[in-house]
Amino acid sequence: MIKSLKNKSLFLFAFIVGSMSLFAQEQDVSDKELGQFADAFTEVQIQNQKSQQKMIAVIKEEGLEVERFNEIQQAVMDPNKESDATEAEKEKHGNATSKLEKMQPEIEKEVIASIESTGISINDYESLAAKIQQDQGLQQRLQAIIVKRQGDKS
Repeated sequence: MIKSLKNKSLFLFAFIVGSMSLFAQEQDVSDKELGQFADAFTEVQIQNQKSQQKMIAVIKEEGLEVERFNEIQQAVMDPNKESDATEAEKEKHGNATSKLEKMQPEIEKEVIASIESTGISINDYESLAAKIQQDQGLQQRLQAIIVKRQGDKS
């Protein structure tokens, strides 16, 4: 479940890249635009880490370890898999899942706000994500920008 919720919090990047990748047109992307995207992408990663910590705390507050929660979640998601969870574990899992689902809208709002705080709109972020997915040169430029910025912070 943590993995699926983490994936949901990455929805912006993953969804757009996956759904628009075939339709992306090669266009020039300025260093400024790519820099803004790099900043936004880094912010999304930070938000995802914070969100994951919040989700882990919710699971533990319900009395489950994350690994056990994930085992139960896999059994819930796969009709061919039998769960060995006790009734108490199922109840804890259900409570945690409910709380995690309620957190989703706020997490998504925080991700969008973190993107927009870097000076790039969500639409531009999504558009650039699609372009970057299709263009290895852009991927390399983006990676170089991110590595350089991480080095500058050290």
